[in-house]
Amino acid sequence: MRQHLARFLVDRRGMAAAEFALVGSVLVLLFLSMFDLSHAMWRTTRLEMAARAGAQYAFAKPQDSNGIATRVTAQLSGWTGVVVGSTAMVCRCDDGAAADCATGTCENNGQTHAPIGSLSITVTQPFDFISPLTALLFPQLGTLRGNVELRLH
Repeated sequence: MRQHLARFLVDRRGMAAAEFALVGSVLVLLFLSMFDLSHAMWRTTRLEMAARAGAQYAFAKPQDSNGIATRVTAQLSGWTGVVVGSTAMVCRCDDGAAADCATGTCENNGQTHAPIGSLSITVTQPFDFISPLTALLFPQLGTLRGNVELRLH
């Protein structure tokens, strides 16, 4: 019995396969995590490009929220789960006070001027992870976001 046990402990056959199984599974997990991260970065860039397309449209027609959202979603045709946030223009005075965009005026050092309009275009999409490691390390990637801020006078 001792002789069989000693022979079993000395036998090296199969060691390479066992090492490959351990190292290979870690390498596959790292590869999938790298794929997840690069895919999330690519999709975020596309979301930002779509938000910029909406911003270009908003320069001409800042009050047309439906047109802005249509322009954004047209850039992402075929994508599912895309949500375009509110694109309503907000007007503020230099001191931060809210003002009416159509009829509002602001006063600064005795001078009256129009309020500053700003528009935020935010596009989000849920992201499905391939690797559980990426989901564990980067949970904020669960929702990808593209954002553009416009300042209109």
